[in-house]
Amino acid sequence: MVSAPQHSPHGGTQMKLADALKRAQAHFAKGEFDQAERFAAAILARHPKHAQAVQVAAGVLEKRGQREAAVTLLRGSLTGQPSDALALMNLCRLLRVLGRLDEARAAGERAVALGALPEALVDLADTLGALGEFAGERALLERAVAKRPALARAHLGLAQALLADGEFAPGWMEYEWRYKLPSTQDVLPKFKQPQWNGMRLTDSKLLIVAEQGYGDCFQFGRYLPLVSERAKHVFLGVGPEIAPVLKTVGGNFVCHERWEHIPPFDYQITLSSLPLVFGTTVETIPSKVPYLYADAAKAAVWRAKLSAASGGRRTVGFVWQGRPSHPNDRIRSVPLGHLSRLIEHDGVLPVSLQVGAGREQLAQHPLKARVFDAAEGLKDFSDTAALISALDCVVTIDSAIAHLTGALGRPGFVMLPKVAEWRWMRERGDSPWYPTLQLVRQGPDARWDGVVRHIVERL
Repeated sequence: MVSAPQHSPHGGTQMKLADALKRAQAHFAKGEFDQAERFAAAILARHPKHAQAVQVAAGVLEKRGQREAAVTLLRGSLTGQPSDALALMNLCRLLRVLGRLDEARAAGERAVALGALPEALVDLADTLGALGEFAGERALLERAVAKRPALARAHLGLAQALLADGEFAPGWMEYEWRYKLPSTQDVLPKFKQPQWNGMRLTDSKLLIVAEQGYGDCFQFGRYLPLVSERAKHVFLGVGPEIAPVLKTVGGNFVCHERWEHIPPFDYQITLSSLPLVFGTTVETIPSKVPYLYADAAKAAVWRAKLSAASGGRRTVGFVWQGRPSHPNDRIRSVPLGHLSRLIEHDGVLPVSLQVGAGREQLAQHPLKARVFDAAEGLKDFSDTAALISALDCVVTIDSAIAHLTGALGRPGFVMLPKVAEWRWMRERGDSPWYPTLQLVRQGPDARWDGVVRHIVERL
């Protein structure tokens, strides 16, 4: 029996170990971390190395930002028995997030060697991918899918590996698993209407959901004109932040920014499933740019402001920080100090496109007086698109700004980490999605200084 201090006027309720564990896991899944911690602690007080209770307790520490403490807890729970597989798998993931890749690999290999958890293959694969060992990553993901065909994480990891390698046909098929993860199953409504398969719709109404991040919506918005060739009545469910920009894409569709305003429809599909429907290969990507357009009046206002401030210098917009909650933000964002070489360039007016997180770095930068900070004038992506269209060039990390710049057909440099997301593929200096963008990748040392130096030389 386990004492868990919950629902009792006497300070505790005696319950079976299995029930306490279920409650701990249920509270954790709901984000109720204090309650999850209490039940896990009650279990660990009686069973200090209970693998699943340790997993919950370590998960709570991680959610609170105490990753090192979580690593210590997991290491301390190891017994040398097969039951260590769960702790070793979580160690592999945590150490990878912390950037301690060699330690992560060692933990992952030990977890896989125990053979109990197909999920451990995925965590080790992710670590090999972070190390740039792509062949090993893919082999492990193939094994994971074969061992557990319903494991969504393995399918999605395999999708990203295939797409990065340019194997689009199987990659798009595997990419359909992205909403079968425990964390994404409830992202979309449970549609009763069937998913559209690309057939011509003579009278039926089609709903397209712009469901992913802003950059994804800009990337896949290029397919909307193609949809209009096959369906007469198309509704696009899209957020208000990007609706004004996506409305500029060619094609016949009506935007709706709230679910309750969407009229009845017969078929549905997500925007990011359209590459599958259209059978997109590397060679057939709809890459004619621009396919998004800026508001001409807003762009004229920005041009006047930049002309007055630039004194004849080239105007270069730049972005250094992504959304902190993005799983890859630690490796994709560039500390502003690394961009000093660009800011101090005498032939350039550096224009900050940074909004939200990261702006505090500009306030603390010794060269901040040289920067034209445009943030106050950027209320939505329509404003940003107008500013980008008025600039000579954009330098950005892998963010929505990179996709918007490319979709507008504007010249830009994208600063990429050594291991970039699948959409930038492997080792390319150009993008088949965006002909006007140049990709500048970190070298084997995974440093940003060389990336910035290379861009400034090209400028």
